[in-house]
Amino acid sequence: MSIQQLETDYLIIGSGAVGMAFADVLLTETDANIIIVDKHHKPGGHWNDAYSFVTLHQPSSFYGVSSRELCGGMIDKIGLNKGLSELASGAEVMAYFDKVMKHTFLPSGRVKCFPMCEYKGDGKFSSLLSDISYEVKVNKKIIDGTYFKTSVPATHTPNFEIAEGVKFEPLNNLPSLTKPRDGYVIIGGGKTGIDAVLWLLENQIDPDHITWIMPRDAWLIDRKNTQPSRDFFTHTIGAQATQAEAIAEAENIEDLFNRLEKGGVLMRLDPNVRPKMFHGATISSEELKQLRRVKNIVRKGRVTRLDTDKIYFGEDTLLPRPTPCISTALHGQYQ
Repeated sequence: MSIQQLETDYLIIGSGAVGMAFADVLLTETDANIIIVDKHHKPGGHWNDAYSFVTLHQPSSFYGVSSRELCGGMIDKIGLNKGLSELASGAEVMAYFDKVMKHTFLPSGRVKCFPMCEYKGDGKFSSLLSDISYEVKVNKKIIDGTYFKTSVPATHTPNFEIAEGVKFEPLNNLPSLTKPRDGYVIIGGGKTGIDAVLWLLENQIDPDHITWIMPRDAWLIDRKNTQPSRDFFTHTIGAQATQAEAIAEAENIEDLFNRLEKGGVLMRLDPNVRPKMFHGATISSEELKQLRRVKNIVRKGRVTRLDTDKIYFGEDTLLPRPTPCISTALHGQYQ
């Protein structure tokens, strides 16, 4: 095994959004040298593993590093985000971080990047493709850019049993399906589950052929209130004022969310079902209309086992449609 000795001011673990943003500030505001280590072959973190139809769920202008804009200032003219600021696709985000690395970081001469490498701790990392290992003398600080690491369905091991013969697919495989199915079961009520359901609907799947397993309903942010342009000043600043008033006047947590919903800051899928979680998922009113077309929503808690003819929730069971395609949206992406 070959061991190479390196020296740097900052060693950054992970070239996802956090690691890239931190390196960008260091490069702009200091004269420090930086080494970046990541398991992926390209910068972008979990975007390397994202499903092909993923997009940001808030305007592109809010995402990325300080020195280079991701957003082109466009307003969507069609689709469920029509009239609102564009949402970068996963491919666009990947291309963006690649440009930041190639056009800003590496040409500076102060940043070295080691993709396809695994960090071992204590300033040591090794290549995933060869027998080369590295030991780094870090003069200032080691930065763990993976601290808030997102687990996505393609790389996450489901926390329930899956019987042999179950047609179970990670979300990434949906666009690869080439034959009609008798039904589709989506597991997960977060932003990734929302993306899965919307993708099926946009591809002309009858909403009655979709079963949506929702362990918990979520409060949803109205994307109209997160727009960066002056045209939405009243909505954006108004929503912030509503939040401040709600926080000041609410008697308890339940009252706070009631006020935020009444003020148009938050929305819910079903007016008759009170959400039990808030993870910051952001959707448009048009997306909400589409989601409400799905009536087969199962609220029995978390799945414990998938059989070919049954889905188990503890002692309870659900009999789904024959030979459905089951896709997990648990532990989805938060952009």
